Amino acid sequence: MEINKFTLYALPFPSRAERVLWALKEFDYPHEVIRLDPLKGETATEEFIGLNPSGKVPVLIHDGHVFTESLAIMEYLNDLSKSKKLIPSEPLSAFNYRKTVHYGLTEIEPYLWIAEQATRLKPLYSWPEGTYEDATSQVKENLKAVWPWVSTGEYIVNDRFTLADIYFYQLIAWAKRHKIDYPHEVSAYLEKLEARTCFPVEMTGNRIRVTTTP
Repeated sequence: MEINKFTLYALPFPSRAERVLWALKEFDYPHEVIRLDPLKGETATEEFIGLNPSGKVPVLIHDGHVFTESLAIMEYLNDLSKSKKLIPSEPLSAFNYRKTVHYGLTEIEPYLWIAEQATRLKPLYSWPEGTYEDATSQVKENLKAVWPWVSTGEYIVNDRFTLADIYFYQLIAWAKRHKIDYPHEVSAYLEKLEARTCFPVEMTGNRIRVTTTP
């Protein structure tokens, strides 16, 4: 079955939309990317608000439907694919996948998002003094549980590449931008992901380190 072209709305700087872009490439789906700058009001236009009332990216358009929320979009892309699956189907493996992703969603990403609002997106949000320091401190603490999952250089769940790897690569990159480093043992895992054929060139701003893998 032929898959129709996708249109992805993203920002001109790293955002959650980059996860969706990577997934589009992994599934080899035809797509175009439209980048909007929120600091110029481009995500507050009547047209874009009509697509997503929150005024946030990513927004994906496919077959006349509007999709929001990055992880839900990635799972939709996985469900569409007949030849490649990046979410385990076996119950125990599927549980390990969900457990890992849910940990990132509840214990890491919310604090990274607050840190982003308190710095780069400060013109759009208002947070009390000390918020940034508190948020990044929490990210650093909660990432401690993640490092053992990837310190062997294998993938983050079940020893095979899944959407969870795309998700956590971006979380680690996001933390790195806020000067939260990772242990040396994690380098092999990150290099493996950066060396993937589908690692998007457009994700250069998310790149953690220049890979030495050919």
